[in-house]
Amino acid sequence: MTIPVISITGPTASGKSSLADEVASRLHTDVISADAMQVYVGMDIGTAKTPEPERRVPLRLVDIVSPSESYSAALYQHDARAIIDSLLSAGKPAILCGGTGLYLRAALDEMEFPKGEVEGERRSRYQHMAEELGPEGLHALLREKDPASADQIHPNNVRRVVRALEMIDEGISYADQKAGFSTPRAHYDYVSFALTMDRDRLYKRIDDRVDIMMHQGLLDEVKGLVASGAADAITSRQAIG
Repeated sequence: MTIPVISITGPTASGKSSLADEVASRLHTDVISADAMQVYVGMDIGTAKTPEPERRVPLRLVDIVSPSESYSAALYQHDARAIIDSLLSAGKPAILCGGTGLYLRAALDEMEFPKGEVEGERRSRYQHMAEELGPEGLHALLREKDPASADQIHPNNVRRVVRALEMIDEGISYADQKAGFSTPRAHYDYVSFALTMDRDRLYKRIDDRVDIMMHQGLLDEVKGLVASGAADAITSRQAIG
C-alpha cells in the first residue's frame, strides 16, 4: 500500500458510498464522509446517509452537529485531518468519500481559510444583516466592498456572501483566494477515483432514489427538522433534499 489516502467521489447516486464501504472493509479501515450535509444529526434520509446496519466499517464525520448550528469547510478540514492523521499513525489507510468537492479539497490539499470561517461576532453580525437586508441587500454590500468577489457569487448564496464579507474584513479577497484554489498543492500523498455512469442510467437511479426516500419518510423527516428550527439555519437548510 503505497498510497495512504484514497478519495472516492462522483455524482449523486453513482454508488460511491457503497464502493467506499467495500474498499475500507477490505483494507480494514474507516470511511471519512466528505459530505457537507451528512454532518448534521437527524438529516438522514434526505442526505442519503448509509444506514448504520448497512455499514461494514465505521463512517466518520456524520452526525456531529445539530442542524441549527453552522459548519464549514474550515472546521471540516480540522476534523478530517485529525482523523486521517490518526489512521495513518495506526498504519491504516484513510478512505474519504464525497460528496462535497470543497470539503475533499480542504482535507487533501493545501488550503488556508480566514478566521471568519469559525463562528464569531463578525459572522453573527453579517447573518443578522442578511435577515434584515435580504440576499440582494447583503450582496449589494459585498459589491461595495469587493466588486470582484460579488461578480463570482450569486446573491442567493447567502452563506458564501457572508464568507466573502468576513474575508474582505480581514484583507483577503474571496475572488483572489478562489483563483489560488485552481492550482492545488497536495497536503497528503493521495489518489482520487471519480466514478462515472451513463447519464440516462444515472438519472434513472436518481429518480428511483427520490421515490425510495419519500417511501422511507423524507417528508416527515423534513417536517421534524422544520419544527426543530432548522428552517432558520444558515447552512443546513441549503441541503437539496
